[in-house]
Amino acid sequence: MRYPDDFINKVICGDCLEVMKDIPDKSVDLILTDPPYSIGADKGTDGFGSSKTNKHYKDNWDSKRPDKIYFDEILRIGKNIIIFGGNFFTDLLPVNGHWIVWDKTGSIVFHNPFSDCELAWTNINKKTVKKYTVIQQGFISRERKRFHPTQKPVDLFRAIINDYSKEGIILDPFLGSGTTAMAAKKTGRDFIGIEQDKDYCKIAEARINVIKVENKLPFN
Repeated sequence: MRYPDDFINKVICGDCLEVMKDIPDKSVDLILTDPPYSIGADKGTDGFGSSKTNKHYKDNWDSKRPDKIYFDEILRIGKNIIIFGGNFFTDLLPVNGHWIVWDKTGSIVFHNPFSDCELAWTNINKKTVKKYTVIQQGFISRERKRFHPTQKPVDLFRAIINDYSKEGIILDPFLGSGTTAMAAKKTGRDFIGIEQDKDYCKIAEARINVIKVENKLPFN
């Protein structure tokens, strides 16, 4: 594959480790991604969202976290980098002081087994913590459809992209159902999406096409 023509504004179906090898050093403005954590989220949480009862989601996607070599490639090609679930990869990532907290409850008190917040590691050279509040608890979400069990809200990623990038290229090497690419198009950025599951690639492409139609964007 030739960079950037074969990458920009495309959903690439394949192993992101192999795809990222063709991307030059520090050529991506922002990498915003949510890798699998290997905590068994594909099996459901305390009876909520179990793959046995909810066949809407595919099984075994969270059986293994990425090896260090994946994160080494991400660090090589990205300028600014934000990795959700960074607390599960602290042994694979450099120590850094600037973290992002996604507050999933706001002022609402939920009585369920889900996390109140999620953490994202960054390589941003700051000694502060940034918080975003977008309510999402289980099936309670502003977004009507959920295509992936760890799907992040587009509004959350759109706010992060606005805060941590200028107009440029946004990469998600673990694209899933396409939220990062959608948020990139909504903020006027170009995207590169990489996903190894063919079914999720199709879902991501369909969701991105909706954004293109809404914003009257060209189909690259």
